[in-house]
Amino acid sequence: MENFIRTYTVNKKLCDGLIKYHKLNKEYKAEGETSRGVIKDYKDSIDVRFYNQSIDKTILDFFKILSVCAKKYLEEFKIEFNIITDTVNLIQYYPKNGGYKVFHSENASLPTAHRRLVYMLYLNNVPDGGTEFKYQNIITPAVKGNLIIWPADFTHTHKGVISKTKEKYIATGWFKMEQPDY
Repeated sequence: MENFIRTYTVNKKLCDGLIKYHKLNKEYKAEGETSRGVIKDYKDSIDVRFYNQSIDKTILDFFKILSVCAKKYLEEFKIEFNIITDTVNLIQYYPKNGGYKVFHSENASLPTAHRRLVYMLYLNNVPDGGTEFKYQNIITPAVKGNLIIWPADFTHTHKGVISKTKEKYIATGWFKMEQPDY
């Protein structure tokens, strides 16, 4: 059966630039939140938000590559509606033993119901880390430069594979349908 999870490859220098963006950012950095707020037993991370309107060269380069990968995904599955990235995107830092520890989906509440697809880019190698997809029985390993795209629905409930030995960085966000101009 088709799992609708696809992996694309991104330049590793871009990954390094996104980690640097996270480390240097002070304005948009905060404790990672779930739909219920900051709960370290669920999600232990430091998140930096970045926005579609950014003028930062690294963020702009990332969006260019993300657009190419999203287009490939839409073409492969013959998805005919246009998508755009959601307004807020995240670069997340997970300390050793940190991560998104509970199974969740990406559009499970009213404020997130508009999400159609999810993207996640592993920014560093974590040999004992990754993402576990519950119903697909798949673990995507945390390999620097791997960009994963999948549906946001409950069918793709997932959680982080928690590393006891390494920190993990990811860039993540969502695609929503572009509203037609009528």
